[in-house]
Amino acid sequence: MEAQRKLDAIRRRTRRRLAFSLVVLVSYFGYVLNYLPSGAFLGRRLGESQVTGSLLMFAGLIAFFILLELVFLAFNRDSRAPGEG
Repeated sequence: MEAQRKLDAIRRRTRRRLAFSLVVLVSYFGYVLNYLPSGAFLGRRLGESQVTGSLLMFAGLIAFFILLELVFLAFNRDSRAPGEG
């Protein structure tokens, strides 16, 4: 019975990691818009500043990835099996 519980925990963590990886991968592919004609609007400056939509998207993705990793770590900490370090 103990082995089955550990196996279920491992499967749950694997599914969770795959879901987070899928979100990260889709986000990375979203950045490809910068290189496609349909994403030409990202190359323009925002208002009177020197910041472009592409730069803002890049900074936003970095912040999003860090936040996503923190959420994943919080989920992982809560789902540890008893006796696990």
